[in-house]
Amino acid sequence: MSSLIFYTDPKQALVATDTLVVSKEDKEPVYFASRAIYLPHLKTIIVSMGLDRFMEQWFCIVNQLPVSDVYELNDRTPGNLLKLFDWFNSVNRYEDSEEVTVYHIGFSEKDHRIIPFAYESAKQFKPEPLAYGLAMHPPCPLPEGDFKFIEAVPDLMNKQREEQKTMDPDKRLYIGGEIYGMYLTAEGCNSLKLGVFDDYAADRQKIIRAND
Repeated sequence: MSSLIFYTDPKQALVATDTLVVSKEDKEPVYFASRAIYLPHLKTIIVSMGLDRFMEQWFCIVNQLPVSDVYELNDRTPGNLLKLFDWFNSVNRYEDSEEVTVYHIGFSEKDHRIIPFAYESAKQFKPEPLAYGLAMHPPCPLPEGDFKFIEAVPDLMNKQREEQKTMDPDKRLYIGGEIYGMYLTAEGCNSLKLGVFDDYAADRQKIIRAND
């Protein structure tokens, strides 16, 4: 699991994630990955937090479902997520079943507004409509006073990371790499690079050496 910060209102959504993935054993960097994927035919961003590589499998399933809207996707999501989660854990044979949370943030052509949903494995992936506004995983204090969301994201993620560093190595979240955002409106979605963590180059070298 890593960092997710997003803002939604009826007309727009901005979803920001980091890219660092560490090994389950020694918590060393193993690769960088995009944690949010946009599906143009659904006008929906999907995000997966928790199990590594769960996102890729879920994207493949969603991309083949006979749906054309975030609401139609919601109807088919819980059952399909349960099947994937059970299969994923049986194939990987984890000693402890790690939890996963999936987010769908889409623009619906039916009511012409942004619709955000969350699905948690701990809750059997029951759909949870999300309120508009700012959301962060893991939580951290907000800047004081007025602030521009896009400009604030790097500082917020650095605060998240500093707080996580004080926690038990087996329970903390590992945040790093680069910071990317997706900005979604009725017209479509743009991808933005919002920042780079100060140890990105060092982590990249570790990943390269491990794969030589």
